[in-house]
Amino acid sequence: MHIVIDGYNYIHRINGSAVQKGSSMDLLQRDFLEKCARYKKFRSIRITVVFDAYGSRSPGRHSENYRGIEVIYSKEGETADDVIIGWIRKRPASLYVVSSDRAIIDEAKSRGVTFLIPITFAEMLSSPAYEPDEEDDYPDAPRPKKGNPRRLPKKVRKAVKGINKL
Repeated sequence: MHIVIDGYNYIHRINGSAVQKGSSMDLLQRDFLEKCARYKKFRSIRITVVFDAYGSRSPGRHSENYRGIEVIYSKEGETADDVIIGWIRKRPASLYVVSSDRAIIDEAKSRGVTFLIPITFAEMLSSPAYEPDEEDDYPDAPRPKKGNPRRLPKKVRKAVKGINKL
């Protein structure tokens, strides 16, 4: 499974009020990438986040790795939408797209690619199943036992059964 996310589209949809209040886009971006890294830790999936670098002077695409998350910045004169639509056209198998842009959604529908809107993906990221537990901080800590506490252990039951046969 490979999830491709329109980064700024997600940030603006989920943190719209924070962006309007003048919050640092770098902080919002780092927070989003941290959430993606936590999600990836619990799922064996590939995540790619595409950010617009539309106003930049970079002649080519720039990519980096952030804690296992592939982060791609588009090149000069190219939008994240262009990059994601290109991915949809090349790799429709097991690709999931996260965006609310109409052009991306229409292309995904036409190619049979599964898409999610940012709000749905945000709910997945904030699910308690993917939040770190205290147990994650201490991997060698004893885990609570499972099963019926009133039932004797299997070895003891087997021994009792053997004794009863005598």
